[in-house]
Amino acid sequence: MQESWISERRTLHLPGLTVDRHLSKPNQLEFPGCEQHLLCLLLSNGNRQKITCIGEQKSEKAQLKGEFWICAAKTPGLWAWDSTDQSLMFVIDPRLLHQTAEQVGEMDASRVELCNTIGAQDSQIRAIADLFQAEFDAGGIGESLYAESLIQVLMIHLLRHYCVFQPKPQPRPERVSDQRFQGVLDYIHSYLDQPLNLAELAAIADLSQYHFCRSFKQSFGMAPYQYVLQQRMKKAKELLQQRKYTVAEISSLVGCTDQSRFAKHFKRQFGVTPSEMLQE
Repeated sequence: MQESWISERRTLHLPGLTVDRHLSKPNQLEFPGCEQHLLCLLLSNGNRQKITCIGEQKSEKAQLKGEFWICAAKTPGLWAWDSTDQSLMFVIDPRLLHQTAEQVGEMDASRVELCNTIGAQDSQIRAIADLFQAEFDAGGIGESLYAESLIQVLMIHLLRHYCVFQPKPQPRPERVSDQRFQGVLDYIHSYLDQPLNLAELAAIADLSQYHFCRSFKQSFGMAPYQYVLQQRMKKAKELLQQRKYTVAEISSLVGCTDQSRFAKHFKRQFGVTPSEMLQE
């Protein structure tokens, strides 16, 4: 159900994370706390905030574009404002944060506790927000591997910079042999036409998702989702050169359900659209 003070809203539902972009009219909200962590980043100028209270923290300053607040799970809050603002809200399942902490292995997952924060600026948070916004504008997350990678980057950043108990520095892990990834590569090439996710690829390599992503990039110079996308476009080029299929059929054959996204990625890699290559 849409709250009366929200006039526009778009939402992405992802595993353990909901991303909500909304336009909020002037209002006052008293919040008893909830089971999720909340991170809200202001996207617009002209905020006229009267008061922000999160737990024991309080501010009566207006927010600036790019500033954000964090309200940890079960923390009460109070907000009052006189402006119409556009914001991006991340609703985070605490279990996702705990799971990431366990995978990273840099901290005791049982002690994961986010710091309540008001009026913070962070270029990394803003960059992650911009990437999620790009997905809103494109019509939704198009590749689960990409979405999972974005989520992981956000969770690790929160753990390292906005956690009550800071992670302990760990020695750089030994390089995973390329041979260990052979099964992963074989699997990717066998199922390019199917949705792929981080959990299944990491399981094939017998690594946590965090260490799989780090080791894969160390070995191949790119993130798993980038490699998968690259291979899909290479396969698409081969199919186009056979002149047997339409662009729509090739898009489906390489696991791209959105034809416009397919064309965009193809042109980025090869400098021409699939249709232009068919006409050559």
